[in-house]
Amino acid sequence: MSNKGALALLADYEGNSSDEEAPSRCFSTKRLHRDEENEEIRIKRVTKLPAPIFIINNPEEVVDDPSLHDGRIRSFAHERGNWVTYAYIPYENNEGLQRLMSLVTSVAVPEDIELKCFQDLHLSLTRTVILRYHWIDSFVSTLRDNLSHFTKFIIMLDHLEVYTNEEKTRTFIGLQVKTGYDTLLKLVHCLDNCLGDFKLPKFYENPSFHISIAWCLGDNTDKLKSLLPYLNRDLELLMSEYSQENWYTYVEQILCKTGNKIFQFQLQ
Repeated sequence: MSNKGALALLADYEGNSSDEEAPSRCFSTKRLHRDEENEEIRIKRVTKLPAPIFIINNPEEVVDDPSLHDGRIRSFAHERGNWVTYAYIPYENNEGLQRLMSLVTSVAVPEDIELKCFQDLHLSLTRTVILRYHWIDSFVSTLRDNLSHFTKFIIMLDHLEVYTNEEKTRTFIGLQVKTGYDTLLKLVHCLDNCLGDFKLPKFYENPSFHISIAWCLGDNTDKLKSLLPYLNRDLELLMSEYSQENWYTYVEQILCKTGNKIFQFQLQ
């Protein structure tokens, strides 16, 4: 075929072809299909991946149920990120104390009072405070630095006394401390300074250091104080019956409980 003939055929082909139909129709159909597929995928992704509910809504409120913990009422409302915290000296339970607690709960308590005994005994050195989760590491480091210079000491127990919490929702019977008072005051002063660094409340003024051994609901101060002469008489008999080791402890460490964590600070 001559070049002239080929050019004529090409011209004839171009003249019979429609730029507005075949080429454009083919391109538009593919583009439309791709757009539809992309839109369908985008809709599926939005449907399958909704925003987490906890980001949109406020955290679910935790309702306190006193029946789950012997009728006790929270001093602080539960809030995410808040950790209940306090520092204390542990006191190991022993035969003499067990016998004392048995006597305390069997004494002629008024019918409207139900005394319950503690099993984990301790001597508080701070109030119960609220510590934010992101403060824990710094708070513990501060305690460790400030408590590092304290040396071991002895505390001895004396007579029974009655106490209430600040909210007057519980009443306690506790054993007062007879020796080690000066060292305990220095520890409290040290811990108060640590609490102050985090804008947390300090311990009580003129504290009465004690180890609570029994408690009841409500403010029953007067009723329980009327029983103290009989209870302290029984305590004197027990102190003569059981060895002196039941009534004192050698303080070798301070503990700090925050939430479900317990940190130990060894004394020199």
